[in-house]
Amino acid sequence: MADNSIGPEKPTAAAPRTAGPIKVPSLATATRDYARAIDGATFDRLGATEHERLSLGMGPEIWAWQRARWLTSQTPWRASPNRLERCERLSVMQQMMDDLTTWEHALAALDAETGRARLYDRPAPPNLEVPPVVMRLIEAKRAAALERAARRQSRADGGGGGPTLIPDGAVHQPPPPRKPI
Repeated sequence: MADNSIGPEKPTAAAPRTAGPIKVPSLATATRDYARAIDGATFDRLGATEHERLSLGMGPEIWAWQRARWLTSQTPWRASPNRLERCERLSVMQQMMDDLTTWEHALAALDAETGRARLYDRPAPPNLEVPPVVMRLIEAKRAAALERAARRQSRADGGGGGPTLIPDGAVHQPPPPRKPI
């Protein structure tokens, strides 16, 4: 990847390889190596084979979440080498589903980057591959927000906020000012 402004990309299947099959690392090793490359600002210099190796070790969902975290200027997530990989994957999936704000901000950042790319006639960054379960949660959150806004709007239009409050007579007819003594 030559342009650091768009973040880690999803490796392409057509990337040329010089050696045999890629040895897939454990989740802890893949996230550690990825975090080191991001923290050391060397991710851009890794080859397509290394990108593919890290992506395969993490899996597409975690790879996408790492990119979302990068787009929102968060530190990379690291798996614990002391936990079973299956438990760590379940834990990170729960974190990804709970962290909808990061996904939403990452999508907004990517939209802004796409707009800048179009403005300056550069190639658009690749899409963020949001896991389907997370996308459904984001859509449900947006639908709930739209429903709340519609309810508030209907109350403001006089359609359901209850009776109009009328202040008592003392407010309408304040007492005359006192005469100075």
